[in-house]
Amino acid sequence: MARFQKYVFRFALVVCISLLSVFLLSPVQAEDVTTVKVPVVLDGRELLEIGPLGKVTAEERAEFITSTLESALADSIERGKPPEVKIVRSNQNVLLKVDSRPLVQVPEDTLNSMYSEMQPQMWQEKLQQGLDKSWRERTPAYTRWAVKKLTIAFLTTLLLQGGLVLLFRYILRQKLQNPQRRWHSLQLLILVLFQVGVWATFINYGIQLFPITRGWFYEIFQLLDSTFNARMFKLGEESISLNRILAIALTIAGLWIGVGWFVSILKSRLLPLTEAEPSHQDTIAFFVEYGLLSLGALLILNAGGVDFQSLAILLGALGIGIGFGLQNIVKDFICGLILIVVRPIKVGELVQVGDFQGLVQRIGARTTDISNIERYIITIPNSRFIEGEVLNWNRSGLTRVKTYVKIPYGTDIDFVYKILLAAAQVEHPDILRHPPPKVKFREYTEDGLQFRVVAFIRDPLKQPKVRTHLYNQIERYLRKYGVEVARPQQDLHLKDLDPEIYAWMRSQTPVEYRLLPQEIPSIELPPIKEEYDWEVISSAMRGENGVSIKDRRFQFKLFKKVFLGSEAVEWLMINERATREEAILMGELMLQQGIIHHVFDEHNFKDEPLFYRFYNDEIEANINTNSNSSENEIDSNLQDDSER
Repeated sequence: MARFQKYVFRFALVVCISLLSVFLLSPVQAEDVTTVKVPVVLDGRELLEIGPLGKVTAEERAEFITSTLESALADSIERGKPPEVKIVRSNQNVLLKVDSRPLVQVPEDTLNSMYSEMQPQMWQEKLQQGLDKSWRERTPAYTRWAVKKLTIAFLTTLLLQGGLVLLFRYILRQKLQNPQRRWHSLQLLILVLFQVGVWATFINYGIQLFPITRGWFYEIFQLLDSTFNARMFKLGEESISLNRILAIALTIAGLWIGVGWFVSILKSRLLPLTEAEPSHQDTIAFFVEYGLLSLGALLILNAGGVDFQSLAILLGALGIGIGFGLQNIVKDFICGLILIVVRPIKVGELVQVGDFQGLVQRIGARTTDISNIERYIITIPNSRFIEGEVLNWNRSGLTRVKTYVKIPYGTDIDFVYKILLAAAQVEHPDILRHPPPKVKFREYTEDGLQFRVVAFIRDPLKQPKVRTHLYNQIERYLRKYGVEVARPQQDLHLKDLDPEIYAWMRSQTPVEYRLLPQEIPSIELPPIKEEYDWEVISSAMRGENGVSIKDRRFQFKLFKKVFLGSEAVEWLMINERATREEAILMGELMLQQGIIHHVFDEHNFKDEPLFYRFYNDEIEANINTNSNSSENEIDSNLQDDSER
């Protein structure tokens, strides 16, 4: 929800800045007023529309009629009688008068048409109705009635507002008790909009009650309408106004929200049914989202009357702007497409870019989010993943966990090697058996002899956990066999010291004594496991929970007690905690050791659906085959004897 609000805010900000820039920088071009009709307005009500007459424009005629009606109303208030509109005919001219004041002349083209009798009468009726309403609204009785109506409407609005506030607080408490339910947030949003609607309805009702406020509201509305509908610039044959720009922007915003909602359903409901990899699902969702946005934007612009041929100059200017100021953004966008299509990194992988290391959470169009081990999100431009060096811990499928230990000088290296190797071989569910842990003597340091203990795991996120396990076992084994860890050495050198004082200090300092290697008492060495115990491995593979060994048929021929090479690889990866490469190597070693073989002895061990058999099962299979062949021979002999 927070991400959605962030994107909506950014989009709205961009739209507002763009529209404001266009509005301020583009000159407003006046429309042709010689043929436009203008309404006659009295107290915020449009009575009729009139056009130009001769050299007099429609606006000038409308202003004259409005001022005449207002002056007639002012005189009629003193008389206590509303003004009266009459039709005066002279020769071929028809004139409308209000209280002997000339008001409007009917054009000759109207008199010569079929509506010559109806038009003046319709205008008279509309003007008379408008004058009657305006005169009545200016009486003290109507003012008292309007004040009562406004008071009742205000009290009703307060009651509704109080009920909505109580309901808002109730739903807010429910949301605090169950923060995971999003329905409460939608309910709160609807209540807020409803409150705004109630107050807007009351304000509009109050404005429409009184003629002076209605007139002010009409003038403000006309000012806004003229601003939004004024022609700002022209694309081809179409005139683009601020109103059309806002309509296109709001439609594109609705398209963006709708496409985002559809893509979220696609990623959560539809794509998981394909059982594709998460990275493939993200790639499909990315192209669907931006494809729909691009196609929808083109359709909206086309429906809005935008001529794409006229956008060539604008696109050229945009290209120059991209070349100078937005090249980094375009570069990141293109690199994002490369990351999504080529997929050098995937969502869920542990990567390191420069000084930043974390788990890939999202690959966007311009940036990629990775989650650090300290649970904060790092946003990195996509170009850094393409142009720089990226360390991917998941790509090899194998991660090394390194630990370092320093032992004091004079300690038996072979003895320490066996202790550290035994400590590293302690069973742990995340440490692989194949390849096995390794111990190496690294170097001589100022403090002692440095050893490195390495264990192999599949999941790079388990490094801290496995490293802690290794250090605990190393500490336990070193303590068990009496080996100390080296400490920093601090020597004090005294120059120009008196020989007698120096001899006395030597006599007072105890001499440190360390056992020489040949003086080390006999200690039982820690047990070291062999890398491959073939007897145990083969027994487990042939056991109850071992690899599937059964009779299989291929090309009308039955093979007794065989298993598939691909199944054996999967079994070794799971039960022996080996990588796929190590599992294939173990199969090759078993074949070289004479434990298994290909049924036809035509292939080495491969991770393929080939038939292999244990030599221990070979004897039983041959016995069964020989017994079956002997039974078949006896049956054939008996059949021959019976025929004779």
